Amino acid sequence: MGLFSFNYNKPGPGIAKDAPVKKPFFRFWEVYFRKFFNLIKVNLLFAVPTAICLALCVLLESFVSGINPNLSFLGLVPFVLLSPFVGGLTFVCRNYAREEHAFILSDFMEATKKNWKQFLLNGIVCYVFYVLMSVSINFYSAQVSANSIMYVPFIVCILLSFLFICAQFYIPVMIVTFDLKLRQIYRNALIFSIIGLWRNLMLIAIIGVFAAAAVVFFLLMTPLAILVLFLLAVFWMFGFFGFLVNFAVYPMIVKYIINPYEREQEEKKKAALGQTAENGEDAVQTAAVEEPEEDEPDFQDSLY
Repeated sequence: MGLFSFNYNKPGPGIAKDAPVKKPFFRFWEVYFRKFFNLIKVNLLFAVPTAICLALCVLLESFVSGINPNLSFLGLVPFVLLSPFVGGLTFVCRNYAREEHAFILSDFMEATKKNWKQFLLNGIVCYVFYVLMSVSINFYSAQVSANSIMYVPFIVCILLSFLFICAQFYIPVMIVTFDLKLRQIYRNALIFSIIGLWRNLMLIAIIGVFAAAAVVFFLLMTPLAILVLFLLAVFWMFGFFGFLVNFAVYPMIVKYIINPYEREQEEKKKAALGQTAENGEDAVQTAAVEEPEEDEPDFQDSLY
């Protein structure tokens, strides 16, 4: 299954019912450019808390670095506070990915308010996991030259980090779509990180190319490069990648969660209707047996 392979067979406004289904790649860009200005608006909404958290990170890092440089990782703690707003971004981008309407401001704020606990908890888990993995990977990579057995935990940490990153593609959309406990969402997301391997690799590659380009621009340290990065972050980056990830992963949600659930409910409904019909038929047959025929005399009475 490709990155954009999903059959959006529900016709949108202005599309004829018998119109041919477009290839997912072309449908992605069609929907993206149709929602382009709305994605800019939701990007601006998300950029506000991002800027606040970034400012808090800079202040906290400068403070803890002055106390102990080894505690500089604590400077990223404020980014955990950004996690609930991912819910608002995800909800709007998910609706656009499945070609549904979204009220940008109200839906963004409502989804943020409704799901903030699970997103905040996921943000804390992400922070702790990334800190542990970064420390572990650095430690084991420094030890492999002296002891080759250290390759085992080093590779395990790399694989765990990869699966966890892939799982984060699915966790936000499942939080805003289903009423599930976070442990259930994590279990499903880890399964999706494996069965959606090629899709996940392509997403990582696309995001990685952009991240590498952003690093190059940042290292140039020219006013133009900094301005370009700033404008991309404020007007484009979050909306584009939010839409990209949701467009790519939502088909997996539909195929492996929504469709099986709907089939199960349909089978239960048919079974219930069949049972009701069978009970009704038995009741009719019983009534027909027990009810005497008024126009026909009793058999014994006819003997006399």
